[in-house]
Amino acid sequence: MFAKLFGKKAATPLYYLIHPRSSEALGPWSDCFPQYKEVVGYSSLGHFFMRDPDTSEYIVLHPFKQSAKSYGAHETVEKFEGSVLKEPGFQEYVLRPEHVHTVAKRLGVLPPEEIYIPQPYPFIGGSDAPDTYDKGNVWVFARIVAQMVGL
Repeated sequence: MFAKLFGKKAATPLYYLIHPRSSEALGPWSDCFPQYKEVVGYSSLGHFFMRDPDTSEYIVLHPFKQSAKSYGAHETVEKFEGSVLKEPGFQEYVLRPEHVHTVAKRLGVLPPEEIYIPQPYPFIGGSDAPDTYDKGNVWVFARIVAQMVGL
C-alpha cells in the first residue's frame, strides 16, 4: 500500500512509501550499495529510499548524481519519514515541492509506480525545466539510468 506526502500547494505527491521491496528491483544499483537490501520508497523525481535491514540504516539514492547519502539508523520507516522526508531542508533541496507542483500541474497526478522524468536526462544535456518532463515507470527508470551511467 502506498503512503503519500502531499506538496504544500496541492495534492501533489512528493514521495511514495512502499512495502519494502528487494533492492534488486533497481538493477545494477543494488550492487553499488549491497548492504541496503530493501527499497522502502521513492520520490516523484526518482530518488530511492533504501534500507539496510540488519542495521536499520537508510540512504537516499540520487541516480542522476550516481551517489547516495546516508541518513543514519531509524527504528521504523515512519521514523525515517518524520526525521528525513518531512524535514523542510530535505523537502526543499531533494523533493523540490515547487518543481513537482509545476510539473504535476502540466502532467497530472502520478499513477502508482510512476515518476516524473526530465527528457533528456540532465546528465546528458537536459535542462531539468518543468516543461521537459514526462511520466515513466520508476523501476524502468532506475535500470535505464544505471545503463546510461555505465553500471
